Order: sequence, then structure tokens, then C-alpha cells
Amino acid sequence: SYIRALSYATMRPPPPPLSPYGTLQGTLFQYSTFPSLVAFESCPPTAAAAAAAAATDVLPSKKCILIGGLSDGLLPVPYTKQLETVCHERGWSLVQPIISSSYLGFGHGSLERDTKEISALMRYLNAHRSGETFALVGHSTGCQNSIHFLKNGDEDMIERTKSVAMQAPVSDREHAMMEPNYDENIGLARKMKEDGKEDEMMPRSAFWAPITAARFASLQGVGGDDDFFSSDLSDEEMAAKLGHVGAWGKAHSGYMLAAYSGADEYVPDHVEKDKLLERMCEAMNGPGGGKEGDNKPRRPVATPLMIETANHNLSEGEGDGAKFVAAVAEQLDAVSVA
Repeated sequence: SYIRALSYATMRPPPPPLSPYGTLQGTLFQYSTFPSLVAFESCPPTAAAAAAAAATDVLPSKKCILIGGLSDGLLPVPYTKQLETVCHERGWSLVQPIISSSYLGFGHGSLERDTKEISALMRYLNAHRSGETFALVGHSTGCQNSIHFLKNGDEDMIERTKSVAMQAPVSDREHAMMEPNYDENIGLARKMKEDGKEDEMMPRSAFWAPITAARFASLQGVGGDDDFFSSDLSDEEMAAKLGHVGAWGKAHSGYMLAAYSGADEYVPDHVEKDKLLERMCEAMNGPGGGKEGDNKPRRPVATPLMIETANHNLSEGEGDGAKFVAAVAEQLDAVSVA
């Protein structure tokens, strides 16, 4: 029996690691019934205690909404816990929604659907959880969501949004173009769309997750709905895709942070990352950059942040996540002062 016990002990698999992206406490709620969608809100400790006592009127009025990238859901990034901490220190809650595109749902979705659901989340937070002021933090495809929302979201919710931070606003298309079967796959997606089969699924060999021809073309086609951040866009094309950010910022005293990783594994080597980040911010700030019409200095809406040695989701370099979160914290401070 001793030998059996010893054998069992040595054969038993090791325990799984403690939640790598942190452990959060908060409230899970349903913000949409059809489709059924939920979100998780973690509040500063004092507000959380009051909420537990059903005093919902003391919930934070400022909500930071974290939106991940393709295949992400709750706890989408390794800096989630750090982001929660700086939010709580400033009286903001952190909200993590599940939208229809979360996890593998993106393959049959669109930015338009995402924006409608983000607007629905904000309406719920405003009506039932004391939400008055919003911030968005988008990672990867969450950056596309942020850009799309600022142009196509509910007007009153856009007005309430005062801070947006994009982490890893990279081009899905330029990464896909490095693949040997790119031309064949994008050609098939276009043909399926021409034949009225845009909602049918692409072959399994075309992508790592189930995906319709329409979403495939949106992510990987030149000029697709998701094609905001490609380095081969002309200045005019980039301004057309991003220029509304500056208009939002000027109209509603909004702040935009664009954070790029110098060692992002999804960006082709030929892309000049510093130059691309500068061009994106120039496109968002619009004509005149940081000057008023009378040539007086004006705060730029969009601010660049290059994290030189960071990978795509800031998981590898020590302190990379902290650099981004610190910049988000500065932006939240600016919103509170404004």
C-alpha cells in the first residue's frame, strides 16, 4: 500500500498555476437579455461594501471599461489587476463585459455589432449602476472597437466617454499578409461575398478559429472595416479612418492614449513602429495638431506611448504593463481635473 501511495503521489499532475492575470472580486450582472450578455464590475472597497448593503446610489459614477482582443473574455490582459488598482485608487470602477464577439464569437461578428453592445452596456451602467462618466481601455482588436465606438456609438454615451486608451493598435491585415496562403484565402472571402455567401464559414485551413467570409475580409482585406492601423494607408486614408477621434476629443474634452509595443510579434519587421504611431496620432489630432486657429497652444487629443521592448500584450517585459497602466492613470487624473 505504501508503494501504491508513493506511486500515486509521483503520478499525480501538478496543481494549475494561480490565476495568472489576477483574482478580482465584484458584481456580475446581466446587461442584455437578447442576446444574453453579462459584465463584471469591481468597485473600490468602500463602494463595494456599500453596494453589498444594497446602497446602489454610492456606486462609483466613473466606469472604466476594459475590452480585449480576438478570443479574449474576462481577465483579457496580464495587467488587468494593475488596471483595477489604479482605477480604485482614483474612485473608478473597472468593468469587464462579455460581448457576443468575446472568446470565439468574433468570427461571426462585426465592429458594428460590438459597438451596439458596448452602447447597451453603457446605457445599463447609466440607468442601474450610477454610471455618469466612462473610460475605454482597448487591447488589440479592442482598439478597433474603441475607434469604431467613438464614431458609431450612441451619441449620449460618446459624450459621456472622456478617456480612451489603446494598447497594441496593430493591423490584422499586415500580419496576415505574411502568411503564404494569404492571397488564396482573401480571394476566396471576396468571392464568397460576391456570391452572397458572406455569412458562410471560411474553410478550416483559412483561420485558427471559425470565421465567416465577411469577418475574414473585414480583418484581412485592404480597406476592411477593421483596417484602421495599417502602415501602408496613406495619410489621407488614415485621416478618414481616425480623424473623428480628434473631433470627439475637442467636442467632449476627451483624451486618447495610443500605446505601441516595440517588439510586438504581430507586426511585420518592415513596419517602422515609431513612425506609424506618430502618423496615427497625427491623424487622430487632425489638421493643426496641437495649435488653435490663432496659433495658440492646444492640448492634443491623442498622445503616443512607445514601450520599446514590449510584446503584444505586455506579458514578457518586466514593468511593461506598469508603464501602460501608469499612463492610463495619468489620463484618468486629467479627466477628474477637467
